[in-house]
Amino acid sequence: MPRRIAFVTDKGGLDDRIYERFGRAPTFTIVEVGDNGEILSVRVVENPGFKAGSGAGIKAVQKLINEGVEVVIGPNPGPNAYLALQQAGIKSVSMLGVTVREALERFLHSQ
Repeated sequence: MPRRIAFVTDKGGLDDRIYERFGRAPTFTIVEVGDNGEILSVRVVENPGFKAGSGAGIKAVQKLINEGVEVVIGPNPGPNAYLALQQAGIKSVSMLGVTVREALERFLHSQ
């Protein structure tokens, strides 16, 4: 069964680096991964928290819920966003300083 993994990104895509702020990241790169770890699709979606006056983390989490994401990889979210992710059943994995492609490989190898 395919899994949807979101990565916190700037411009988005497999070669973009993980962005350093969760709620204020411009985009999420959503990668759908098959049972054997193969990439089925890659989509870049705008993060509504990017331009929010307040509640950026919660707006970001709501977008991930709407996209059917099961895992989000990026910086540590703030306390409100972390709680919202937990309540939504979305696993948060902290990873910085790598590209989406590298983060995906590391995550899949750790499973």
